[in-house]
Amino acid sequence: MLAKQKGKEQQHELLSRENIKMGSNSTSKNITYKAVPQGGSVIPDESTGAKIDQGRDEERGVPCPAPPGWSLCNIRIFARIATLNLIDDEELLHIYRRACRAGGSSRIDDGGLVAVKLVKFWTFTIIGVSLVHPLARWMGWEIDDNYTLRDFIQYDFHVVLLDLLFFFMVGRLYDTSCRGIDSIFPWGVFISLGAVYPSIINDFEFLRHSVSMYDIHCGWPPLLFVYAFCLLVLSITFIVALIRSHHRRLVLRSRIVEATTLFCLFILPYAALAGDSFHVHHWFMMWWLGMQSNSPEWWARSFQAFALGSYINGIAVYGRDPILECKHAFYTSTNQGCAFMQCYVGENETEYKEFIAADWRLCNAETLGQNESFVT
Repeated sequence: MLAKQKGKEQQHELLSRENIKMGSNSTSKNITYKAVPQGGSVIPDESTGAKIDQGRDEERGVPCPAPPGWSLCNIRIFARIATLNLIDDEELLHIYRRACRAGGSSRIDDGGLVAVKLVKFWTFTIIGVSLVHPLARWMGWEIDDNYTLRDFIQYDFHVVLLDLLFFFMVGRLYDTSCRGIDSIFPWGVFISLGAVYPSIINDFEFLRHSVSMYDIHCGWPPLLFVYAFCLLVLSITFIVALIRSHHRRLVLRSRIVEATTLFCLFILPYAALAGDSFHVHHWFMMWWLGMQSNSPEWWARSFQAFALGSYINGIAVYGRDPILECKHAFYTSTNQGCAFMQCYVGENETEYKEFIAADWRLCNAETLGQNESFVT
């Protein structure tokens, strides 16, 4: 009797074990596992009904391999310092609002962080012009000896502010994805490179030419055409990358409309109406191109900073020369009735004679001042 009861207990225990095993197998069949990207822990899939808290791959970021002797912590500290703003935008805005609030009210229509970024952009750019101007003279670079900082303040300051305002808005420098101009990388590094590069290349004789129809046809040496070709290839590569970035972010059409509008506003009227007098100064070219590089990637912002540095160089070294050159000076002088322009009025006449620019097809700039063909 005892043996029979003991046998039933053993049989019941075996059945219980088999049920537990079958239950665990059925549960394991419904559970799949996925590895969290970037070395995370293993978590069950959604088929179990459990909620998975998993970030996207692009938000995690892939750590770069550390160079020999560098720890990952050191690299992160260096990257943090290089991209940190010298002056925090929110702190500056907070100080400004505390100083300006009236009657204890903190609601001030001051433009917020966008206004802070714009003021910082203006300030650091003007400081850059003030530093590059004496640096160019100390280094012995090619400069306009007659152009001084006083001339900059008196004649060019307000127009430069308008240039920078347009650069700031079209270049999307107000965007939260854009590091402030007071960060070391990319702005500090590439602005510095752009501020000295145009002057350094003047040490090469074959590069001492301008981008105008007259100079291209009459003055460019063969080596300069090779340099321009290499620059063209690099530019095409950059443009393709920029287009891909705009396409990926679904803003390509708006950027095309924007670039076309800027071309029609700032280039087409001068090129079509001014003809041979249209001269693309490097301050103008880099200002116009830098606005177009408004993608959030670091390489796009780096070129934008380089273009801004080249703009600073052009203003500090030569001044903001008009893109219509002498034709612009002739128009403003005659329109204001300046006394020194009376030489352009014939005897017994009251009308100014017509201004005739040099013809790039004839390469006759040097002979215009030696005969009467300069005026009609």
